Amino acid sequence: MVTTHRLLRAGVAIALSVLLAATAFAAGGAEKGPVTLRALVFNGWARVTALDMQIPVYEKMTGVKIEYEKVPFEQLHQKMILDFTSKAGNYDFVPSLTDWTAELVRGDYLVPLDPYIQKAPPEDWPNAFPKALLAFQSANGKLYGLPCHDGPIMFYYREDLFGDAKNKADFKAQYGYDLAPPVTWAQFLDQAKFFNRPDENLAGTVIAQKQGGQQLPYDFFIMLWSFGGQIFDNSFHPTFNSQEGVDALQFYVDLRNKWGVTAKASTTYDETESGPVYLNGNAALMWHWSHIAGWAEMPDRSKIIGKNGIGLVPVAREGIPHTTMLAYWYFAISNASKHKDATYAAINWLTNKANDKLDSQNGTIGCRFSTYHDPDILKQFPFYPSIEKTLASGFNTTPRVPEYAQIDDIIGVAASKVLAGQMTAKAALDDAAAKVDELMKKAGYYK
Repeated sequence: MVTTHRLLRAGVAIALSVLLAATAFAAGGAEKGPVTLRALVFNGWARVTALDMQIPVYEKMTGVKIEYEKVPFEQLHQKMILDFTSKAGNYDFVPSLTDWTAELVRGDYLVPLDPYIQKAPPEDWPNAFPKALLAFQSANGKLYGLPCHDGPIMFYYREDLFGDAKNKADFKAQYGYDLAPPVTWAQFLDQAKFFNRPDENLAGTVIAQKQGGQQLPYDFFIMLWSFGGQIFDNSFHPTFNSQEGVDALQFYVDLRNKWGVTAKASTTYDETESGPVYLNGNAALMWHWSHIAGWAEMPDRSKIIGKNGIGLVPVAREGIPHTTMLAYWYFAISNASKHKDATYAAINWLTNKANDKLDSQNGTIGCRFSTYHDPDILKQFPFYPSIEKTLASGFNTTPRVPEYAQIDDIIGVAASKVLAGQMTAKAALDDAAAKVDELMKKAGYYK
């Protein structure tokens, strides 16, 4: 197995040779130094490792300096919006979540990339990326960013535990059916209880349930869809407080509060804390973003190399389609940037073929077809065909409305109140639905 340190050295060599020649034309007439570009990223982002490597190479290659500020995820959206609304121009570019595109476009905060792409298109354009990874940062026929870190959320289980002969026999004796990756949430619960072994430092599952974090609202949406519910109806009236939504949230909360198959401390975990628990071998099943599939095969991040399995996100009952959450990151240029040409050149370079491969080798999920089909990538990370298949179908995403960040907050607070025992699932979701309904009325979706 190739170590991360060797990959880092190899990546620098690639960048200094191949990338120098391949991208000294992505600048497309862009400014040369002395120019300093500033960016805002969240601390713990899976792409930071590669970014830390790539920026010094780009600076040496072009003379353009790039500074990037790392903040907790909870602060990223707030700081981004504050800079955009004030037109301060403190940040030339940001990695934005697709959740925020509608809000950023409505505010005219981002630069459409189409004129830049016409002059200096990304490598292999227009067939470089899956259509799904260009859809959610597009609006009004314009493209507002280049994808730089892919989702989707995937379901994981420990193949070594599921394949163990004693575990198989004991599970069948206890539950009356064969131990296999779960298809339904009832099977998931059986398995999480079976593998929940505190004396062995093994939890049935690990969940990121921190209020204000990235994951908690996503988890509710995944549960909602997998129970047969939806966030809105066709007129944007909230429907997440349906019986399906109540049952979904109750099941999710019960995993911690009733069944104890995830740690009580899960309410302090965001996705950056929950992933390492599984990778350290301390949980049997989980759902998480797809970079965990990559990290599971990296010696400096995983104790379960060769033991990670990938399955479908379970459903409440047969007949409900299996689905997952797709959200991804893209590099976008601030309309307040004073160096738009230089910024486009930088993000074009950061998302080129060699860098996309290098990102993947260092734990990011690549976004290009060239990465998905690269023999080196497939040898180390054989799960990429599953990602490509998922991107072709089988996913949901958050509502593509400018109000999403507020909806996210409302849902997160409601779920947290149920986790804390302060409200029932029905009361919390009814209250949240009333708040979202008022929000959508004020936004003009209906009277």
